[in-house]
Amino acid sequence: MNAPKFGAWSVAESPIRVEYSTVVIEEIRHAVAEGFQRLSRGGIEVGGVLYGIHDGRTVRITATRPIDCEHARGPAFLLSDKDKSALNQQFARDQRDPRLEGLIAVGWYLSHTRSEIALNESDLEIYSTFFPAPWQITMVVHPGRGGAMRAGFFVRNADGTLKSERSYLEFDFPDRLPGALERAARQDRAPAERRPGGLPHREPAPMAPPRHDIPPRQYRPAPAPEFLPAPARRRKWPWLVLWAAAVGGLAFLGVRYAMFQPVSEPISLSVVEREGQLEIDWNHASKSVTGASRGLLEIIDGPDTVRLPLSPQHLAGDKITYARKSGDVEVRMSIEDAGGHKMQEATRFLGRPPAAAAANSDELVAIQRKRDELEAELRRLRQQNGDQAARIQQLERTLRILQTRIGIDQGKQ
Repeated sequence: MNAPKFGAWSVAESPIRVEYSTVVIEEIRHAVAEGFQRLSRGGIEVGGVLYGIHDGRTVRITATRPIDCEHARGPAFLLSDKDKSALNQQFARDQRDPRLEGLIAVGWYLSHTRSEIALNESDLEIYSTFFPAPWQITMVVHPGRGGAMRAGFFVRNADGTLKSERSYLEFDFPDRLPGALERAARQDRAPAERRPGGLPHREPAPMAPPRHDIPPRQYRPAPAPEFLPAPARRRKWPWLVLWAAAVGGLAFLGVRYAMFQPVSEPISLSVVEREGQLEIDWNHASKSVTGASRGLLEIIDGPDTVRLPLSPQHLAGDKITYARKSGDVEVRMSIEDAGGHKMQEATRFLGRPPAAAAANSDELVAIQRKRDELEAELRRLRQQNGDQAARIQQLERTLRILQTRIGIDQGKQ
């Protein structure tokens, strides 16, 4: 049995050296390529847990398990509350997996099909929540044309900081290993051969420890087709004519059905944050988008709501950039075709509020505090003026009374 080959990722700036099994790289390549091909533009982003060994400053990756994502907020790898609960259950379930015995979660990987090799706010949230150890890593894979893939590791520095805008070192996936996954799976499931009768009994050799880089899914080549013997020759053209007529009729009915049925493809609405700016994009080639006669984009940014009507030219145009004001922005897009069929998708951005918004918030609080102080002083002065006016009125009444009495006394004299 050949030992698995390993590659290494190591740079002077990183306190962690990463060693990765080429068999695991093949499994990640397969998962990323499968998601990349699920949509015509950008595909579906996927992710998985990386298992292996941590020894000092070295992390060795020997196995991986996929992370389930229902993609409730679009094709990007954004975990919903349901996905996060399932991931916690997956950690507990993987601890009982005999193929992962002696291994620990050393990090995770995900694919970025619409952005560069970097970590966005959602990625950082998953990294800090589920992989908080200082030596745990993140691997970002970016698929390209022709099956080429580029990746980069992200590690925490010794002081706990993280360089998220780019990896210290990006690298290309090694060349494909033909049959690597199948050979590993076949070795893992091959039954022990029986010894022929009559041979002297030998003590069985000790079993080698289980290989932990065997992928959970086993890939079998499709069995070769079995051909039946050719029947005796006979006249086939009447049956061919009937068969061609039946196929033509079915094709005609299928075309008519397709013409009168609305074609529904996902909008694939997505949001990417770049330095306080939200890049709102969607699948411009989707049949639902190209066939829409109008649309509406709603941006709910904290207490504010922005509504942008979209014409067919806007829907076919480029992405929209929006300067967010808070750390909670929900984006909704609804489209409608000429027949009145509607479709709606929504996605949400959660992150830290932008620095300018925080500064404006502090300034607004200071202004409100000053306003409250001035209003309190105004109420005090008005109260004081009211008391003085009442005192003056009382003195005027007293004066009039005294003047009246003096006049009466003078009249008597």
